[in-house]
Formats: sequence, structure tokens, C-alpha cells
Amino acid sequence: MLRFFILIALLIALIGCGTVGPVQPLLKSLPQAADNATLEQKGGALLLGWDIPTTNQDGSELTDLAGFAIYKSDYDLERGCPECRPPKKLLRKIDLAYYRSNNRGSNRFYLWDSAVEEETGYRYKIVPYTSVGHEGGATLLYRPCFSAPYPPTTVSAQPFDRQVRLGWQAVDEKRQGVELVGYNVYRCSGDDYFGVKPLNSKPIKDTGYDDINLTNGTKYTYALRTVVAIGDKQLESIFSTTASARPQRPE
Repeated sequence: MLRFFILIALLIALIGCGTVGPVQPLLKSLPQAADNATLEQKGGALLLGWDIPTTNQDGSELTDLAGFAIYKSDYDLERGCPECRPPKKLLRKIDLAYYRSNNRGSNRFYLWDSAVEEETGYRYKIVPYTSVGHEGGATLLYRPCFSAPYPPTTVSAQPFDRQVRLGWQAVDEKRQGVELVGYNVYRCSGDDYFGVKPLNSKPIKDTGYDDINLTNGTKYTYALRTVVAIGDKQLESIFSTTASARPQRPE
């Protein structure tokens, strides 16, 4: 009888070994991490930017994205390790529905952080979350915050037919270890505000810029930022004073 029970036990074990494979982790439909994330210094503030993810980590379509949680910490530029200790302090939560209601057609987020200090490094973690509060993949960013350069002065705007010609006084940057890269031009029309991206694709070396293909009779307002490089990082000044013009067809 004992042999019979032993044989039955062995048979059950063999059957079990033939049918049960290794445990496979379940794929979770959690949001993919934010794409194309950037961290820039403009004046005395840092600007985060990132694209809204459209897929989950398992490749399925992301349909229940509710927003983003932004975490922040700082580090010492001389002794700190920017890659170490991902930030855990919540800086802000951004509601996706509210953002889209005020930024129609935009698939990119921007977040200003003015609570920063010069000669200090900052880390950020961007985490998308679902309508039930499940967090997706994290995106980590870090950079130093330096003393910003001065903006250009004596900014002028001269109107022409569908064109405005800008001019300004160059910045004299003499700080050791700081390289003058050029200038960025920003434009708004009517009562709009300046956007976060300049008109020019790369910093302008000269002290003039022609803005073309404009609408005659429309008021355009311009401001500039100086761009410098410190090590491998570029940063911009605060805005210069503004200058406005209305392009007109010559009489």
C-alpha cells in the first residue's frame, strides 16, 4: 500500500512538472515615460518641457492618462551627484484635462520653475499617472542653475512691407569661463504673450534680424535674450526691453 501511494505521488509530480512553466510577469498597461524632455535656463528660472506619451509600456494605446506628477530636489554643484537619489518631493501635479482646455492642439507640456537659486543644481522627475492614480514610467532631468547674462539693450524695430527689421546693442560678456553664443528673438502679436521658443532656429551672432512674411497692419512686439555657454550648458538672459512695429505697404 505504501508503494502505491509513493507511485501516485511521483505520478502527480511528473504531471505537474510537464504542465506548469516558469512564472511570467503580467504586463501592466501603465503610461510610457514622457518623450523629448528638456530642461533649460531662461533668466533666473528653469523651464521643463516634454511631449505627452500616447502609448503604454506594453505597447497598447494610452487612453486613461490623467496628468503628470513633477518631483524636485537640489544638489551641490561641487560635491553633489546629479544622477544620484531621484527626487521624491512633489513639486506640482498637472491635470491633463485642464491643460488641454487652455492649450488646444498642443501635445507638449511646459512648466516654469522660478524657485531656484544661482550656483545650485536641480533634479526633476516627470511621472505620468492614470485616472485611477497608477504611475507610469519616470523621466529624470538635471542641470545646474548659473548666474544669467545681461540682455541686449537699445532694441529697435523698423517696419517695412510685410517685414520688420530688428536691431540691438551687443552684450559685452567678460566673465571667465562664460562664452557669448549669440541672441534669441521672441515675438508676439496683438495682446498675446511671448512663447517659450524663439523665432530663430539657432542663436544669432549679429546684432540685427529681419522678420519676414508678416501681415501688414498687425502690431508685432519683440524681445531678445542673450545666450551664453558655461561648460557644456547653454543658458539665456531675462528678456530685453521690448520694441513694436506694424508692417505697412509703401504708399
